[in-house]
Amino acid sequence: MGGKRIVVAVDGPAGSGKSSVSREAARRLGLRYIDSGAIYRAVTHFLLGRFGSLEKGRSYAAFLDGLEIAQRFDPEGRVHTSVNGDDVSSAIRDELIARNIGTVSDDPGIRNFVNGLLRSWSGRESLIMDGRDIGTVVFPDAAVKIFLDASAEVRSLRRVAEYREMGKTVDVNEIRNQIIRRDQEDTERPFGRLAKAEGSFYIDTSSMDKEEVIKRIIELIAEAGAPGLMDGRQG
Repeated sequence: MGGKRIVVAVDGPAGSGKSSVSREAARRLGLRYIDSGAIYRAVTHFLLGRFGSLEKGRSYAAFLDGLEIAQRFDPEGRVHTSVNGDDVSSAIRDELIARNIGTVSDDPGIRNFVNGLLRSWSGRESLIMDGRDIGTVVFPDAAVKIFLDASAEVRSLRRVAEYREMGKTVDVNEIRNQIIRRDQEDTERPFGRLAKAEGSFYIDTSSMDKEEVIKRIIELIAEAGAPGLMDGRQG
């Protein structure tokens, strides 16, 4: 893709579908997609490998020496994350990572480390990145900022459907309570809290299907006048 490099920042609460739609929009537009959540999972994987277990409230930012994280977005829309040359894309989805990632992602020193890495990647190529503070903290000057949202009820039903596709049976009320609890935690975090960035486009996806959301994101990028994007690579 020629022309000026741009950044598209997509934020939103858990279960809003921001990762799947951002990934597909990036694939169609020929942009790179960055899974910021996978970066924090990779850091967690590295630290667990070093310490065995992590102590909540302790800072581990001083122990990141020797850590090299890379992420590749392939033409099929898959994200591959590596730690010191080893592909950890599957390993970082382990439940052990999920139980410990909060200790890592709430550490301001580690957030600074990750944010520096993300910003360095933006200097090389145009990209779409999703998270909870991408438009507010990581890239406040992003060319396009989007906040994806949906009701807790809709998000819980979507999560249940995802679990069913994986062959897992879960209780919708339990999932709904988890999402409501996660919303409160994410909006109250001392660092990297979830918030709608100034100047961002708000999209309530409650009554939209995935394809409608993807098309809306592509439209917003085009309307923002991002150069070199609308060149027929949307198929």
